Amino acid sequence: MLANEVMKIQVIIQVAADVARTLQQQGAPTTESQELLKIAEELGVLLEPMHPGADDSLLAPYFMAEVPDSTTAELVIAHLRKSKAIEAAYLKPPDELPKV
Repeated sequence: MLANEVMKIQVIIQVAADVARTLQQQGAPTTESQELLKIAEELGVLLEPMHPGADDSLLAPYFMAEVPDSTTAELVIAHLRKSKAIEAAYLKPPDELPKV
């Protein structure tokens, strides 16, 4: 990592199937998807698909948001979990090498 790079913390988000279709631009907006996008905007985060364009119902619902620190991550998670569109929101575990 370069000295001027900042480590970002990733929040993993699983959304409802109909919301996933909307956020992946494969369906019409729903009340829940519009509410979720408003919450994300208010929090200053961008919801990015983990599997862009996925049609698979197991992959399409997963999104990610990058935040600068754990305090912000906890705030984002708490707010997102209040939305009916959210099935899960949690901190991405740290990367590590496999154990042999």
